[in-house]
Amino acid sequence: ASKGTSVVLFRNKELRRCAYFAYPKWTGGLYATPTIAGSRSGALLACAWASMVSLGEQGYLTRVGQIMNATQRIAAQVASIEGLHLLGGMPKAMIVCFGSTEFNIYRVGDAMSKRGWSLNTLQRPACLHLCVTLATIPHKDKFIDELKSVVDEVRKEGNAGNEEGNAAIYGLAGSLPPGPVATLLKCYTDAVLTP
Repeated sequence: ASKGTSVVLFRNKELRRCAYFAYPKWTGGLYATPTIAGSRSGALLACAWASMVSLGEQGYLTRVGQIMNATQRIAAQVASIEGLHLLGGMPKAMIVCFGSTEFNIYRVGDAMSKRGWSLNTLQRPACLHLCVTLATIPHKDKFIDELKSVVDEVRKEGNAGNEEGNAAIYGLAGSLPPGPVATLLKCYTDAVLTP
């Protein structure tokens, strides 16, 4: 991972916690970071610039076309799965966002995670999203097949299915006021930063 060029040391955990940023009501999920600058380092910006220069305009446009074609195919298939619906209609970019009014969508996310898929967990409303990249394209049909299988399993389980992982975390977080959730996010950040 990229490393910064400066360090801030805190005398104790309470002082360090003052630098944290936690936002429990963000629609992108439960969010906490040890700095207000977030999790994006300058090295990522340099890498993005270098790849754009390397690809050139035509290479970029070709890849965008491939990603968007895959995104549209995945979105159309997701929309056809009973129990799921797209949020925001057909995607205009590389994100396929979907939810359910029939079952806990986070259980679908947990089950897909166990199958090796990395879906982002979102809230307000409860939903998941897949960011389609060049790496996704050769596996788009496998993704759809596994998503259909997982949705079938979750629908058959009904309310008897286990709520663990993100299903449990987001279920609890959604039932609490933001203050205690922000405190929990900061405790989590403390634990991550503790050697």
